[in-house]
Amino acid sequence: MDGSETKPGSVNSTADRAIDILLLFSEDRPVWTTAEIAAHFDMPRTTIYRYLGSLRSYSLIVEDNAGGYRLGPKIFPLAQAARAGTSILKVAEPFLEELNRTFGEAVTLYERIGHESIPLLRMESRHSVKMMYSRGQILPWPAAASSKALLAFAPSHEQEAIFRLLVPVRYTATTTRSLRLLRLALKTIHKNGYVYSDQEREEGVRAIAAPIFIRGEGRYCVTMSGPLFRITTEKIPVMIETVRKTASAITESLKKTEY
Repeated sequence: MDGSETKPGSVNSTADRAIDILLLFSEDRPVWTTAEIAAHFDMPRTTIYRYLGSLRSYSLIVEDNAGGYRLGPKIFPLAQAARAGTSILKVAEPFLEELNRTFGEAVTLYERIGHESIPLLRMESRHSVKMMYSRGQILPWPAAASSKALLAFAPSHEQEAIFRLLVPVRYTATTTRSLRLLRLALKTIHKNGYVYSDQEREEGVRAIAAPIFIRGEGRYCVTMSGPLFRITTEKIPVMIETVRKTASAITESLKKTEY
C-alpha cells in the first residue's frame, strides 16, 4: 500500500460512495429507500444515513412523505448545464464532418474547462495511414494547436492564472522554449485568429486550430491534425482558411440557438 491510497472513512471515499448512491437513481428507478440502498451496497443503514445526509445538504436528493428518496432540485440546473454542453455537439457536428470529408484528416472539437483541454468530439482520419491520437493538454505546457488556441482566447484573468501554473517542456526541437516566447506567440495567435503548429507537440505531426466563440469567449476550438507528408507546405494556406471558416460558421450557428 502506498501513501496515495484512500483510507476508509476519508473525505474521498465518502464523496465516492455518495456519488455511487446518486448514480442509483434513474428514470426506471426514481425512488430508493434507505433499506434498499443499504442492501444494494451491503452496508449498515447508519452508514447509508450519513451519505444520504451529505447529499441532502446539497439538495441533490430529497426525502418524500413515504420515507423514500428521489433526486432533488439541485439536479435540474446541473442537467441544464449538461444539455448546454451537448448543444454545441449538435451544432458543430455537421461542420466538423464537412471539414473531415474535405481533407480526410482527423478533426477534433475541444473545450477548455479551467486549465484542462477536454476533447468533446473526434472524427478520425479517412486515410489508411492514421496518426495515434494524443489528447492536447494546456498543462504543464501548451504545445498542441488546441491548447494554444484555448489559452490564447481565454479571458485575461483566467489566462494569467494558467500562466502561473505553466512549466516549460521541450517536447520537440520546435516547441516554444519560454513563457516570454509563449506570450508573444499567443498574441500573434489572437491577432491572426488561428494556430498553426508544426511538430511542436509531436515530431512528424502538424495541426491547425481556430477558436469557437460563445458570448464573446473562445471557450471551444476546432483542430485538424495529420502527418507531415500529407499536411504539406502547399496545402497549409487553404487548410488554415478552411479551419477558420469552419470555426466561424459554428460560432455564427451557435448565436442562432438558445445556447
